[in-house]
Amino acid sequence: MKGWAAVSDFDGTITLRDVGDHLLLHYGFADKKTIDESYVSGVKVEDFMRSAFAGAALTEKVIAAFVRKKVEARRGFREFVVFCETSGIPFEIASGGVDLYADPFFKKHGVKVRSFFGKGRAVKGGVSIRYPFLRRLDLSAFKASRVLRQKKAGRKVVFFGDGPNDFKAAAAADKVYAAGRLYRLCRERGIPVSPLTDFRKAADFIKKDTAAA
Repeated sequence: MKGWAAVSDFDGTITLRDVGDHLLLHYGFADKKTIDESYVSGVKVEDFMRSAFAGAALTEKVIAAFVRKKVEARRGFREFVVFCETSGIPFEIASGGVDLYADPFFKKHGVKVRSFFGKGRAVKGGVSIRYPFLRRLDLSAFKASRVLRQKKAGRKVVFFGDGPNDFKAAAAADKVYAAGRLYRLCRERGIPVSPLTDFRKAADFIKKDTAAA
């Protein structure tokens, strides 16, 4: 066994609120009912994002300013990134979110993490989003594939998430920290889960497990 790896969702997991939803609501490009319906089982996050942002007339400058002012990180995120770097733990993010708001977020917090995000481009009347990394997989299966890839390499995996599309990855992981809908889903389906309140708790868990090995 090579130790631990970490895989995380971004929106609502690393950030306290889903940034895509927050942007759409704040600037009036979606209402709460539309957002809630996007979380219904069977709705693909990537399809919703492409559709919702197609009519969201936002510039890169407006999105970056929104991130700087409005988007908060969950407690302990930066410290967890540093812990992974210093401990040699592979850490990556797999998200249905968009680089147009992820890049300013990482810059704001002074971190770099291997990440898979949608590629966004401001076009006339909206934002065009594509997901070149998905190829033949949907986002839910892709997230699970990143967990399984690390396990195949001989590592145990801690997974962080908050939405229904994170469930397959959570089910494949060795340790799960979840918030929101994913936390409730794991409890309902019998997947062992810890509440995601502070990323430093995951660092402490990995340290203890490594010391006991």
